[in-house]
This record gives sequence, structure tokens and C-alpha cells, in this order.
Amino acid sequence: MTPRIVNKEAKKMEIIQAAVKAFSTKGMVKAKMADIAQVAGIGKGTIYEYFRSKEEVFAAGFQIFFQEMKQQIESAIKTTCDPVEQLRLLINVSFKSFLHHGSDIAMIMMDYWAEGIRNKDEKILDAINLRKIYSEFRTMIRTIVDNGMRQGVFRTVDSHHVASVLIGAMDGLMLQWIMDHQDIDLDKATESVMDLFINCLCKH
Repeated sequence: MTPRIVNKEAKKMEIIQAAVKAFSTKGMVKAKMADIAQVAGIGKGTIYEYFRSKEEVFAAGFQIFFQEMKQQIESAIKTTCDPVEQLRLLINVSFKSFLHHGSDIAMIMMDYWAEGIRNKDEKILDAINLRKIYSEFRTMIRTIVDNGMRQGVFRTVDSHHVASVLIGAMDGLMLQWIMDHQDIDLDKATESVMDLFINCLCKH
């Protein structure tokens, strides 16, 4: 009998998708590897062939989401040399990606971090390297702002802190949307963020 060939990357993705469902239902803290296995329809031992812990599963899922979003943003930005349009695309694609793919992960992450902060659990707090993620995002924004200043489109500003403020505004808006879907229209709010920042940056 010929042994069945397993696509390891596909199996990892299957486990990650099952984990997101399990975490969404039970919460990151209460969910166990057995819950992930049940959703995935596989044995718990199979999961341990790919991941050492549920924290590692979640971190892998978050990294996939972030890298996909980053690639979408970079592809969109390459379609134009206009820094104003590039900034609009970066903000718009980020929110669209979050709304369609990342909201479940964001809610799981909030629950997860709350537990880590409450118990001062370094394993939880270090599961995702947010410092690296924010740094990569700041670099993308700074590059656009710096190019806009060189082209004479944007007024002279500290691009590092402008990038930090924009990320803070976007994070805060996403958090508000998670807390109250009914009160925040994310599409309209996205337009407001774009208009506010671009009007503040542009010379004219």
C-alpha cells in the first residue's frame, strides 16, 4: 500500500484556521489543544507534530495575516508614484484587510493579552513580536512621507512621529470598532482618517 503524502504547509494552515475558530468560541486562554484538534477533525498528537503550544499556533496565524496584509499594501503602493495616493492606499488596504480577515484575530489577541498583562505572563506577551511589526509598518509610512516631502507635496514634518501617530489612530479606530460594531462605520471612519492626515500633511 502506497503511503499517503501529506502536504505539510496545507496541514499547518488547516490547524491555524481551526485554532482561530476554537479561540473565537472559547477564548484564547480557555481553549486547549484538544479543542483545536476537535475543530480540525484530527488527533491532538497531529497538532504537536507542527506546533509546540497553542501560543505558537496563534503566533503563526497572526504572522500569516500580517505578512499577507503587508504584501497587499506593498502591491497597492507600487501602482502609483503619487505619495498622496500611496498614503490613501496604505490606510484603505489596511482597514479593508482588517475588516475582511483580521477582526477575529484582533479580538482573540485582545483577550490573550489581557490575560498576559493580568498575570504578568511573559510567554503570552512575547508570543507576538509587536515591536517588529510596528517597526515595519512605520518604515512603510515613513518612506511615503519622506518621498512626499522630497517631491514638495508634503510639508516638512518628523516622518517617524507622523508614522507613529497614524498607526496609533488606526489601532484606536480598529479597537473602537471591535468594542462597538454598531456605533462605528469603519468605511466612513477610514475616509475620515485619510482626509484628516492627508490634509494635515499636504502643502496645498
